Order: sequence, then structure tokens, then C-alpha cells
Amino acid sequence: MNEQASEIVYRDYTAEQLAAGMAVHQSVENLGAYMKQSAELAEAARAEVSGQFDIAYGEHPLQKLDIYAPEGANGAPVLIDIHGGGWTAGTKETRSLPAPAITSAGAVWVPIDYGLAPDVDMDAIVDHVRAAVAWVTKNIGQYGGDPDRVFVSGNSAGGHLTGSTLIPGWQGDYGIPANAIKGACAMSGVYDLEALVKSPSGANQELKMDMETARRFSPILHLPAADQAPSLIISYGEPELVEFKRQSQEFAKVWRDAGLSVTEIIVPGAHHFAMSRELADAEGELHGAVIQMMGL
Repeated sequence: MNEQASEIVYRDYTAEQLAAGMAVHQSVENLGAYMKQSAELAEAARAEVSGQFDIAYGEHPLQKLDIYAPEGANGAPVLIDIHGGGWTAGTKETRSLPAPAITSAGAVWVPIDYGLAPDVDMDAIVDHVRAAVAWVTKNIGQYGGDPDRVFVSGNSAGGHLTGSTLIPGWQGDYGIPANAIKGACAMSGVYDLEALVKSPSGANQELKMDMETARRFSPILHLPAADQAPSLIISYGEPELVEFKRQSQEFAKVWRDAGLSVTEIIVPGAHHFAMSRELADAEGELHGAVIQMMGL
């Protein structure tokens, strides 16, 4: 290995090690077949429950959301869900998979779409997600939800974006209270975006973040005040890549050290992409923790 290749670029990783530690698509055998099955399961789930689809929450073509509400819902807690896909891919359609389990428990399930790189940058992606939270807070009462009980979840890139909704200071600009989000579940996310900037391959090839942008949108660097902080669940699969586990563990530690409410859940046997199915498992620990967080 030459001297440049062995240089430490982030934490104790060389560039090559960091890239390998973030390469989730290479960490699962037969990933294409697994994702195809997930899409089929999502389609079947969508047929089980009624919903209202492709509701615009902004002007960008991808600023759309779906609403799945329990029958006769009136003042039900609301769970906004943010799909993964490395900020460059993914769709809310696959996030219909948990809809039957979430609505059966008594909550409104709201998966969202948002703009994707390289068509938009991280500033716009985060803006879209925050705009979706604001739209739901202002309008969900018309769909059987309680605007005072709004929660957020997301996996992978959606885990990071869930964390971005917990960063303080943006809510007033979107016309909602600082404590609009009452709880969150961040799954298998990246919470220190410096890792993306320092990696020689991966999502930042499309996002093109500089270090200032990465730090501005790194949830681990921006904690809410204790009197405004929601409950937070941080979860990841036991067999996931080391860097994803480390980021989750450190994010949980930072919240814990600040005296904020955080629960860390490790899911046995769940690889990175399997985590996207966890909220659909009504018997699973993570599903149960989220339902309990919502007061159901």
C-alpha cells in the first residue's frame, strides 16, 4: 500500500477503509432479489389498507406524501417516515410496507418523497423533509391525525434526515413550534456527514457537499435544548457494517451524555436493508418501542 493510500482521513480510517465501511450495497448477498421482494411486499401491504396518495407538500415534483389513517381516525398520533436510498434514490412507495402494522396500532402513517441528488443538493433535501414535517403539522388534522402528536422515522439516508429534523433552530422559519416533533426513530443512519465528505467514493460523489455543509447538517453536532428535545430511538442491525454501527452508537452516546431521552435498539440478524422492514413487524422490539413512544 502506498503512503497516500495508507493516510488516515477520518477517525482511524484510511480512505480505502472508510469507503469499504460505508459500502452497504456490497455488504448483502443477492441484494437485487432482496430489494425486489421488499417492493413486492410493499405493494401487497398497500392493497391491505386505504390511503390518500401523492399529496403535494411543496412545489418540487418529488415533494409528495401519502397518508394511511386507521379507519375512523380522529386525533391519532402521526408517524412521518423518510425512505433511504443514499440521498440519490428510493421512493415512498416502498414505505407502504409498515402501513398495515402502524395503522392497526392506531397511528397515521405518512411516508414522504423528497428531491434526490444530483438533481438537488443536501440543502434542498433537508429543506424538503422539514417542509413535509411542517405541512403535516399544519394539515394532518384534516386526515384524522393529531398535530400535537407528530413523530418522525427513517432508515439509512432517512435515518440521517430524521436526525436533521431534530436539529434546533429551523422550525420557526417553517411556521411550526420548536417542539412540533414529539419523538423520532432513526434507523441505520449517518449522523456525522464528515464521513461522506472524506470517503473517496459513495453518496457525496452526487451530493457534492463541502465540509461546512456536512457539519451544518450533521445531527450529532447539533442537539436540541433539553426542554425542546423529543424522545429518540436509535436502532441498527447487529450484522451491519462497523461504521454504521459506530455512528449510531456515538449519536446515542451524545444524546445520553447531554441528558436527553434516547433508547438504543440493536436488531439481531438484520442487515442494513432488512432494517427497512422492521417497523412492519408488529411482534418486533423496534416496532413495539415506536408504538409505545407514540403513547399507544
